[in-house]
Amino acid sequence: MSLELTHVRAIGLSDDEVLTLRRLLTLWSRKRFKNALLGVYYDGHRVLRDLGISLPPETRNIQAALGWPAKAVQYLTRKHKFEGFSLNGEVDPFDMGEVFERNNFGLELPQALNSTYKQAVSFISSTRGVDGEPDVVLQARDAEWTTALWDKRRREISAALAIVDTDENDQPCEAVFYTRDAVLNIRREWGVWKVDRQPNRTGRVLVEPFINDPQISRPFGYSRITREVRYLTDAALRTLVRTEVSAEFFASPQRYVLGAKEGAFSGDNRWSAVMSRLLALDVNEEGEKPSVGQFQQMTMSPHLEHYRQLAQNFCAATDLPQSSVGLFSETPASAEAMEASEARLSETAEYQWRVFRHPLKRLAQNVVMLRDNLSSPPPEMWKLDVKWTPCRYVSPQAAADFTVKAVAAVPKIGETTEALRGLGFTTTQIEGMQAEWRRSSGASVLERVLAARGDSPAALVGSGQVSSDDDEG
Repeated sequence: MSLELTHVRAIGLSDDEVLTLRRLLTLWSRKRFKNALLGVYYDGHRVLRDLGISLPPETRNIQAALGWPAKAVQYLTRKHKFEGFSLNGEVDPFDMGEVFERNNFGLELPQALNSTYKQAVSFISSTRGVDGEPDVVLQARDAEWTTALWDKRRREISAALAIVDTDENDQPCEAVFYTRDAVLNIRREWGVWKVDRQPNRTGRVLVEPFINDPQISRPFGYSRITREVRYLTDAALRTLVRTEVSAEFFASPQRYVLGAKEGAFSGDNRWSAVMSRLLALDVNEEGEKPSVGQFQQMTMSPHLEHYRQLAQNFCAATDLPQSSVGLFSETPASAEAMEASEARLSETAEYQWRVFRHPLKRLAQNVVMLRDNLSSPPPEMWKLDVKWTPCRYVSPQAAADFTVKAVAAVPKIGETTEALRGLGFTTTQIEGMQAEWRRSSGASVLERVLAARGDSPAALVGSGQVSSDDDEG
């Protein structure tokens, strides 16, 4: 069946699906410029926005660049360290580790979160793997090439569209269309969308949004590259260019000569007069000696102070420490000072982990349903917990002191994994230590059994009851 609804014609889609596809394409087109603009600021490609007041025309084409917007995004992204899932203390209870490892999820998730802070929202899609792929393929998608519709009642995505390719006119020609009933690979040929439909048993759109600062009025949140950040970046770029222009004049002090004869500074003599240490001048036509003077030297301090103030405003707007933009104190920062400077950013990161917890749990449910061909997640998955490294910086000395005091007050804390996490060990380090403890504990148990029998390991090896490594093979 071929339908045409406001420039959307498709074969193999129902009327409702065509309407939804039309809404998604319209939404993507409307948001495309803003998302591209945020990308320009993030990449440091924003051109100088001259006010037309203080800069000479020759300097307006200076290719100045400033990486503040990228810092606003990356500093917060690097606060997030995902450690996996657990259920009642059991790590990876649904054996999802292989799927996440084969999808390189340790790299895919940070890229998604980076896009979240850059463009307010990013997505991770789940599809069934084919032809040697993992059982479930997880793919991070940014908002520049992905769009979605929000269901306010269910508080989840009702449909999503991921642009895969564009034509010579930079218009979508290949995409993946996600609905609650199907995953549709669509391709536009001669103005008509053709569909390859794959049924979806889960009853949910297999795309999970990761949102920065969601609000009731804006369910897809806000970018970290806010209007204020963009203005401060533009202002700082202008200040940098003014400083560079001032540096040219600062390097060549302005002098004047009164009473010089005509032609004294014609041609190449102008630059020689600026650069020479010794200036020789003849008397003028009236026989008078020329007098030489120098204008008061200008200073770059006002520009540098202005730049410093803009940098401080940027740090206040983004909760970044001032050292991130090159404002350092003369004395090295102590551990307490470092913790205080990043306190607000750490609070933001911890809040965002609570926001990301829900889509991560739903993503795990999607993986289990697709892998096991289920129509709903296992009932106990609602208890699944997301584990991450604490975002707040704490010095090793302070962490050790707190843990020692806590264990002294409640000794059983020392037997838990959380005590090791409190000391700053990562999940990988903790698992390695626990594996070594189990091996050493097994050896000590054997020794105790042999001691009770009055035997020694060497005696048992000699009697043939226990084999040694040299006897194997």
